[in-house]
Amino acid sequence: MKKITIVAFGLLCLVGQAFAQKEFKVAKSNGKLIINNISNLVVEGYDGKEIIFNAAGKPEKTDDPRAAGLSALSNAGFDNTGIGISITERENAVVVAPIKSGVSLKVKLPQSMALSIKTSGLANQDSLIMLSNIKSEVDASTQYESFKLVNVTGPVSLKTLYGNIEGKLTNTFKGPISLVSVYGFVDVSIPENAKADLSISTQYETLYAAKDLKLVLEETPTKDVYNMNGLVALTGNPRLENLEVTVNGVKKTTSPVKVKGTGTIITTTETTTLSGATPTPPTPPSAPKAEKPTPAARPTTARVFSYTTTNEPSAFVYGFGTGNTVNGKLNGGGEKVVLKSTYGKIYLRK
Repeated sequence: MKKITIVAFGLLCLVGQAFAQKEFKVAKSNGKLIINNISNLVVEGYDGKEIIFNAAGKPEKTDDPRAAGLSALSNAGFDNTGIGISITERENAVVVAPIKSGVSLKVKLPQSMALSIKTSGLANQDSLIMLSNIKSEVDASTQYESFKLVNVTGPVSLKTLYGNIEGKLTNTFKGPISLVSVYGFVDVSIPENAKADLSISTQYETLYAAKDLKLVLEETPTKDVYNMNGLVALTGNPRLENLEVTVNGVKKTTSPVKVKGTGTIITTTETTTLSGATPTPPTPPSAPKAEKPTPAARPTTARVFSYTTTNEPSAFVYGFGTGNTVNGKLNGGGEKVVLKSTYGKIYLRK
């Protein structure tokens, strides 16, 4: 029994050593770390002078006799770390890429280094990129990955196609902060006493915010209004003045005609009847799964302009979304913060 216990303990030690060897370090504490095509990722800032990489998972199986003496190769190169990733240095940047799919990576990043993350192609819909305790600049652009921010100072620019964005800004955050998702939601907590210039928008969904935030909203921008007898622009909207229209191959310039009331009728030098209609909002496509790759659908264009020049009344189509855009100053204004989603909801908390 004593022998068995000793042997078991020895095996555990060997397994522990195998996993310990999955750490890789780069002696660098300035410049930028660029991480490409890793969907399951955790990056934590720390006060150190090395970038420390840890790959999750079991050691790679080497039971293919044909691969004896060979190394896995991808468009990123060879695995020069022993943990399933390739690392190269270019000028003042360290570039990281996976050799095989499904790599999960944890990185400890020196506080003085900037961070860039980019992914392309398919990933599992539950893929998460977590960023914590980072005081340097972060720039990320992904397809299907969601983000979670914890104690991130900024500046930050995150863009994701299908993922969600959740985060909490620090009391000392630095702008600009830009968090943008096309099909996912954006849920952000901002310090109650933070000074910020806020721009929040969703084209087809709803904005939510804490009522007791000291947020002073700017005046709502005017919208174009059209009817069967002409295109009416609310007072103060210069976009429809001096509008160039081609009629039967001849360019015409619109001019404002003042009328009684609060608006301005825009006419051309040739009598034209204008009409318009708001298109039905497009239905967002579901994110394709990794096992069945399909191209992502392209959202319908938000605005479409068209003119006809037949003997029938000319048609002017001006479509826009049904969502909201809110601009305002928090506690008098300060750092710029942009929260945006096309098809998802926006949540602003304190």
